[in-house]
Amino acid sequence: MRVFGALFIAILLAMAAVLYLQREDTEASLRAVSSVAADLREDGVSGRALDPEMAARMVDSLQELVDHPEEIPKHVDDLKTVATTAAAWAAAAPSPSTDLRIAVSLRAAAGDLRSHGTQPSEMSLASARRNLQAARGALAGDPVGTAPTDAVRDRLENLQRSQQERYQDVEEELNR
Repeated sequence: MRVFGALFIAILLAMAAVLYLQREDTEASLRAVSSVAADLREDGVSGRALDPEMAARMVDSLQELVDHPEEIPKHVDDLKTVATTAAAWAAAAPSPSTDLRIAVSLRAAAGDLRSHGTQPSEMSLASARRNLQAARGALAGDPVGTAPTDAVRDRLENLQRSQQERYQDVEEELNR
């Protein structure tokens, strides 16, 4: 019986040591992810603080275009302005944050609508709706992810949208 008790205590101590080391490793990984999120910023974009009132107006304007997609080709310059403004907001936003989620969602919605303007598809409108809902929810105070992985996701989405905007500029030039 004593041998069993001693063995049980040894196993418990070993498990406690493993759990402690795993926790330390997890914390170190989260710190590394946080530093990656801070470094994932778009080059050449000057940051500026998010204006919630302007963001709400942008959401409403973009929603109007989603509701009336035939009007999108007339508003390409407006969509570019929304994307540029959202890029500046994303550049200034902390990682992770509600401001970052709003900025990235607005930029994504503007990009989806621009895409629909050149190649109409229900998928681009559905994506714009989802992105506008995310922006609307964040503006209303809905909780957004606060983990470092959420920040990385938002930063990568922002960079991806930057690349998409460049491709759209070229495509729009070719279609003129």
